Amino acid sequence: MQALMLISLETERLGPRRVEGLRREDEEWTRKAHAAVLSIQDLTVKFFETTARAQKGVYERMRVDQRKFGKAAWAAAVDRMERLQYAVSKETLQLMRAKEICLEQRKHGLKEEMQSLQEGEDAMLRLDQMEALYYELQLQLYDIQAEVLRCEELLLNAQLASLRRQITERQDEVVYYDAYESPDAMQRVEEPSAPPLPLRDELSQLQQRTRQLEARRGRITAKKAYLKNKKRGEEQEEEEEERRNARMSLDRSRTLDRLRSFKQRFPGQVTLKSSRLLMSHGHSRKKTSSPLSPVGRPVTLAASVQTDTADLSELSAPPADACGHQSVSLPPLGGATGPLSAPSSPAPLSALPSSAPPPPPPPPPPPSLEDLSSEGGERAHPTSPVRQSKAGSDSEPLPLAPFSPRFFDSSQLQTARKKLKKTASLDSSQWRRASSPMDEVLNSLKRGSFHLRKAELRVLAPDPDDDESNNILAQIRQGVRLRKVRTRPDQQRHTKGSFPHSADALTRSIHEALRRIKEASPESESEDEGLPCTDWEN
Repeated sequence: MQALMLISLETERLGPRRVEGLRREDEEWTRKAHAAVLSIQDLTVKFFETTARAQKGVYERMRVDQRKFGKAAWAAAVDRMERLQYAVSKETLQLMRAKEICLEQRKHGLKEEMQSLQEGEDAMLRLDQMEALYYELQLQLYDIQAEVLRCEELLLNAQLASLRRQITERQDEVVYYDAYESPDAMQRVEEPSAPPLPLRDELSQLQQRTRQLEARRGRITAKKAYLKNKKRGEEQEEEEEERRNARMSLDRSRTLDRLRSFKQRFPGQVTLKSSRLLMSHGHSRKKTSSPLSPVGRPVTLAASVQTDTADLSELSAPPADACGHQSVSLPPLGGATGPLSAPSSPAPLSALPSSAPPPPPPPPPPPSLEDLSSEGGERAHPTSPVRQSKAGSDSEPLPLAPFSPRFFDSSQLQTARKKLKKTASLDSSQWRRASSPMDEVLNSLKRGSFHLRKAELRVLAPDPDDDESNNILAQIRQGVRLRKVRTRPDQQRHTKGSFPHSADALTRSIHEALRRIKEASPESESEDEGLPCTDWEN
């Protein structure tokens, strides 16, 4: 029915309603087929449970009967006992394999359901639940696979015990000889007769099968250890995930409690800033607040910057005795630390009556020889004020006087501005120097101070000891063409099935869940061990 619907969908020209109806019917038949497969598997499990229970009952009765008979009488029933033990192990093995098929089918259905999950309010919650259910099924599958390996080991042990018993019976066989008929026959030395050929061939076959079964049992033991370690790793990962989730939820609840108590204590509007934002604000404040270099500069530079605009307004209307008291005005920048540190220098300025009307401004006085000599000394020794201020601060730390307005002439303001520009350019060059050597190279290239030259390509000489047939570079020089490597089809399918980076959150979550599921699932372990079929032989 389903095949007919698919054929009609592919070949016939149908309307959209008919196509939609056929697709719904196809999905319904697929769902029914899946349910039928699951029910058949459940019936198979129940059947093997019944048969295994019956075989185990017969085997237990034989074990009870063994205590009632002696060793010589029980020797006739040893073969039947071994056959019953083999039947019990085989039925249990078939039961475990049926359970394994059921779990694999459920895992496959869960994976398909995860892939076909649609957008919704509880889609992520449903995805997490399905992933947790998948891990539970995987742990059950580990237990069942360990039970399967145990049943296989029981089968092999039963076969090995039977083969060893047969080998000992063949080796313990006694050969009887007739008596000598004449004394001449006793005098002849006869070589010990070798065992007959069929017996020796049978012994070699039994020993070969014993070695094969022992090798297979060793592989089964290794698989059991692998599954045990895999299950232990899964359980440890699950416990770690639970502890991590519990710790995250505890931290979240503590943070919410602290925020709640903070809001109760401070009910106003509060803006929280991250630590990185606060650190960046602190760095910007440090950069903009003080233009001082890390080496240390005179304090008078900062004072001149602060009073620059105020002193310009005051210079337009100085007091009447400004010409008479030229010694009150600040000296050039080299000796500017003196008036700032001495408390007696601003006294004449503060003693001026505030109610006196300001007289008209006199012309600016010409610079004196002392000022010129001090400026020349400043240019000759630009670091002397720093040394003087350092020496003064080292010898006796003097507190700064309270700030009061001072009078500057235009030459002092010009020199102060030049000094500030020089220090700002020095600061920027230091910051540029500390940034990276690549910035230095780029800035030097922009200025044109040096040019880059093209590096010469050095070709290493071929090693004389190396064979040219093994050297791929030598073969390329000789003109050997390389063959293009094509990707395998499984890699192409993997690349086609990968999700794009622009997918939504649900698709990415499904992809991550499927990847974790693939990592958690064990590798496909085929039973192709290259051994001949060891059916039971009486």
